[in-house]
Parts: sequence; structure tokens; C-alpha cells
Amino acid sequence: MLLIVKSFLSLLDMFFPETIIRVITPLTQMQTVQPKINLWDTPEKYNGWTDWTTWNCALWINNEPSIYNVASVCDTYTDFLWEMQAMCGFYSTPDGADYGEANYEEMNELIKDIKEPVECY
Repeated sequence: MLLIVKSFLSLLDMFFPETIIRVITPLTQMQTVQPKINLWDTPEKYNGWTDWTTWNCALWINNEPSIYNVASVCDTYTDFLWEMQAMCGFYSTPDGADYGEANYEEMNELIKDIKEPVECY
């Protein structure tokens, strides 16, 4: 579909260069971004954690061996964020919780509790 739209816009640009600006302007203003889950500002605790985001990040770190092994080589949660975001390209859990929005104090405690990597299956 995107290829068809690009081809159509290329043809428009070729035959009607002044029209393409009017066509593209409304298209560039539209953004289709999936809203991310952000529940960090809720006043209640979630399963013993500060919020849903922190709980979900901790859940994935503790239960997914590959993520756990990344956390095991990190000294702080900031190191973990660097490894996950800059080195691996993951900014959120598979459930949509943004790693950067988790509670840093709780996550630092979690990272400090992880001592050695586990065997991946």
C-alpha cells in the first residue's frame, strides 16, 4: 500500500509540482502512533511495586532469561537501560511498559539482587 502511495505521489510531483505540496502537507500532519501504556502516576501500588510500569518491567527482567542475563552484567538500572536501549534496541517490554518510566529506586534494588546469569533454553 505504501509503495502505491509513494508511486502516486511521485507521478503527481512529476506532472503537477505545485500540487504535491498541497497533497503532502495534510499527510505529514497525520501521525499514527500507538499509545503506550503509562500508569506511573497512579497513586496505588501495583502488586507490591510503585506502579504497573515498574511491576511489568521487573516481571520481564525476572522471568525472561535473555533480559535477566542482560541485567546480570549491569551494576545499576541506568546501565541496564543503556544495554537495552542503545545496544539491543528495546525501549519497552513486550507488554508496552517503557523501561525508562519505571521507578529507578526499586529497579536499582532489583538489578543489585541479580548476581549471575542463567542458562537460556
